[in-house]
Amino acid sequence: MLKTRSRKLSLVLVLAMLMTMFAGLGVANAATGYSASHVPLVNTDGTEQDLGSLVVSFDNLPAGNNAFIVKLPANFDLGTLTSSPIAGTVTVSFPNYDPAADTNQVMVNVYAATMQSEVKFAVNLKSKVPNGAPEAINATIIAQPGSVFADGVVQVAKTASGAVEALAGDAVTITAGGISGGKKVVIYFRENKDNALKAGAKSLTLKLPKGFEWVSPSFATLNDTYTSEFNVKITDTRTLEIDRSATTASASIWKFTADVSVDESVAQFGDVEVVIGGASSITPGSVTIGKYADYDVTVVVDNPEKELLAGRNGQIISDFKFQENIGDSLLKGRTIYVELPSGVNWVNIGEWSVGKDGGVKFATGSPSLGSNKANILKIVVDEDGTSKGALEINRAQVAVAGNYTGDITAKIWGNAGINEEVVLGKVVAPISVSTDIKDIKIGVQKQAAGNIVIAETKAEAIDSYVYGAKPELTVTLPFNVSWGNVPTVKVIEGDLELGTASVTGGVLTIPVKTSSSVASKIEISDITYTADRTVPEGEMKATFAGSAIVQTDFTNRNYVVKEVVANCVTPAPGETIGSGEFRIGSNIYYVGGVAKVMDVAPYIKDSRTYVPMRYLGEILGAEVVWDDAARTVTLTR
Repeated sequence: MLKTRSRKLSLVLVLAMLMTMFAGLGVANAATGYSASHVPLVNTDGTEQDLGSLVVSFDNLPAGNNAFIVKLPANFDLGTLTSSPIAGTVTVSFPNYDPAADTNQVMVNVYAATMQSEVKFAVNLKSKVPNGAPEAINATIIAQPGSVFADGVVQVAKTASGAVEALAGDAVTITAGGISGGKKVVIYFRENKDNALKAGAKSLTLKLPKGFEWVSPSFATLNDTYTSEFNVKITDTRTLEIDRSATTASASIWKFTADVSVDESVAQFGDVEVVIGGASSITPGSVTIGKYADYDVTVVVDNPEKELLAGRNGQIISDFKFQENIGDSLLKGRTIYVELPSGVNWVNIGEWSVGKDGGVKFATGSPSLGSNKANILKIVVDEDGTSKGALEINRAQVAVAGNYTGDITAKIWGNAGINEEVVLGKVVAPISVSTDIKDIKIGVQKQAAGNIVIAETKAEAIDSYVYGAKPELTVTLPFNVSWGNVPTVKVIEGDLELGTASVTGGVLTIPVKTSSSVASKIEISDITYTADRTVPEGEMKATFAGSAIVQTDFTNRNYVVKEVVANCVTPAPGETIGSGEFRIGSNIYYVGGVAKVMDVAPYIKDSRTYVPMRYLGEILGAEVVWDDAARTVTLTR
């Protein structure tokens, strides 16, 4: 009966949820967007001109009237305004607008007879542009109270205050030998109005940084019609002067081209900026034409923070690549070595993904292990790249020692000219261990000890599937210390599932049945230890290992952590052996420095020393029994 009622209740809840979802479909989801059809160049002579149209878009516009104000900068005079529909059915009007009376602002009313899922229309703007108008002419949108439209700002025009604009062409790479790839420096110059580039000496000047010189410059319109208008000359190798002889042509676009040479002793690596000057108003005051770089290769690491687990095999480290700064930096036959730190090895090279770019290629059989060392990767370059290229190493796999943690810092070297260190990932331990440390004595069996807690650092850090081995955790005590019993082992946090624990001498084995979906904790309690008399005094450390957390094979590194689980007290309290002193020929002996009297004195006979057994037994804490019939003395302790 209870199950039936629960099902009915669940059905009611589902239906209620669905009704809520469908009811929400009728709610408007408003979104306003403003943009300009284009941004025309306008003159500041007071004549009426077309500005860019203000394009308004709105999703789910409700029925009824909604309004906003369009405002231009001060001293603008709006002209006759119109609107153009683009999407949706609305009526756009300018109520009470009088071009003769109103100046720089207008009310825009938008009426929809029914809700419109998508509305888009344009307000076509005309205005007189005053002298002194800003270079960027913006239309400010101000929503009326209660309107669904939002506030906004859109650039609808620009003035010709920047009479000539400089526009850099494609960036070039400059080396000690000049511009790589057979390219040239290109800069475009555009007049924003007729005769903006004034005629005369030094109409235009272009100056390079120190260490660079112009070579074979030319300056002409794109159709080369007015080449004869310009005289191009190099003044001090760094500075170029362009003189215009006449200004009879209409507004034009010119193309400047040149080569560049480099003085290596002076030039500095980095961006190469050309300073622009001259008699005319030219913006901006400088352009970057490219970069000066040496033949070099940059190592690019995709994700140095990528996390790996200690003790795991076949883990994928971060992708990385060798990127040429300029073409031909990676030469054919050159070698690159990537050396991982001790405790991390390259594995499964055949499963990696290697890529190339710009014509650079890996040699046949490359990458491979260098000198048969598993932690060194050898890469041989097969072909030079004609342009900037790269060699890529993607989805590379590594094996990590059980006790390795921290950054995987790779050393990169070889005759390809690379010598640096990069981080390819970070290793964390799969578990951490905390213990309740108590004292134990040597020579005593089954001594009660403190609990041990093993915590996963992340979900599935303790593995339940291990190829070719049983997944298990092991806790191994030091030599000559053994588990006094099979302790209680249970999961106290998370959903890790364990099998039945067992003990063999100093090794506790915990089978793992199912790995966790959330980080889990294991508690080992009811612990007793048996310590041999040879166990040294001090901290007693247990080793935490097993195939569930260590699946790699590194010499002396097949464990995750060694943790103090007890403190060994040597010798055990109450078992202190006494000290004494006998003197040949004297019946006085000493116990712990206290003088006592014997009934007989020690003596030497046939190179042997004889002492009374009764008094020796006293010092040793032993029971002494004399058997007169057998003529023997027995010491028992």
